[in-house]
Amino acid sequence: MSDQPVEPVNNINDEHANVETEPTLSKSAKKRAKKQQKKASESADDQPSTEKIDGETSDGPKETTDEKAVDKVVPKKKDPVEMLVPMIKKFDVNGKPVRTIAGHGSVYLGEITPHNILQLKKLNEAVFPIAYNDKFYVEARTCGDLGRLAYYNDVVVGAVCCRIDDISDEKSLYLMTLGTLAAYRQCGIGTHLIYYALKLCKKMEEIKTMYLHVQVNNQTAVQFYERHGFTNDGIIEDYYRISPRDAYLLIKRIRM
Repeated sequence: MSDQPVEPVNNINDEHANVETEPTLSKSAKKRAKKQQKKASESADDQPSTEKIDGETSDGPKETTDEKAVDKVVPKKKDPVEMLVPMIKKFDVNGKPVRTIAGHGSVYLGEITPHNILQLKKLNEAVFPIAYNDKFYVEARTCGDLGRLAYYNDVVVGAVCCRIDDISDEKSLYLMTLGTLAAYRQCGIGTHLIYYALKLCKKMEEIKTMYLHVQVNNQTAVQFYERHGFTNDGIIEDYYRISPRDAYLLIKRIRM
């Protein structure tokens, strides 16, 4: 036996492979074969091709899944924020929409007591350009229904303090302070406070009018009270110790 390794069959070159030789045809047979081949080729050209080439057929582009989806009506998805925290729409007395805090269930009014009087003082210092003296806070501690703190998520963000005055033999409710922290304005909290004051007036039958003073440069406050039925009764000169010193007198008639 030879010691030389045997070369595998699949490594044999193609030129050495066993191939079946084509039988020899006569000239007439070759002509008939060519005619039959040509006829078969023409017949195949007349048939529409269904071969897929990159999503197309020979007779036109294939409609893809994306093109079919164009005609479908896709429902608009809701904003997840709106689904979780719906906005509650409010309107003022004139029917104008008022911006509100989402949810709005966490806004409430609470009494002013000796335990939270310092919160009222800090609020006033942040909201108003003037400092109220100690006498004001002594009276506010026991004002009862004449004062309220506005809470949002258990944080004091606004307040109203009133007193009852005698003017021309009529009882009048005077708004000493009504304000909201800047970050919570235009959210309806001031409207809550003014509505509370109006309820006080309707509850106390002796109250004929409600009034307050506003600095002449505070047009935002003037417009706010005018939207709630107050009228400008003129200017009181040198009312404040700060500039501008003049104030508007705003009055609302409750009953005759």
